[in-house]
Amino acid sequence: MTPRGHAIAFRIWQYCQPLGWNCTLAEVADALGEPIATVRAVIKLKNWGGRLRMTKTYYRGSGGNDYALSVDAVLYGSGQRAVIEEYAAAAQ
Repeated sequence: MTPRGHAIAFRIWQYCQPLGWNCTLAEVADALGEPIATVRAVIKLKNWGGRLRMTKTYYRGSGGNDYALSVDAVLYGSGQRAVIEEYAAAAQ
């Protein structure tokens, strides 16, 4: 792992440890200001994947190809995030 990877690993640990690792990948990435892919890669290298809280995953089939979409990944990766949040607030 590179020095940058070790630094990110420390920051992940520093954020998650006081919370008892009760946070999602998207929450960690957002708190650290790092891309989800970077945080995911570091967590995988450190074998910390089982520590984080999992998000609800919805499975969808399309033409024989099955794939999963995480609610957090969709919302955090969406350019329509503000519109979704506004719509959700209005629905309540």
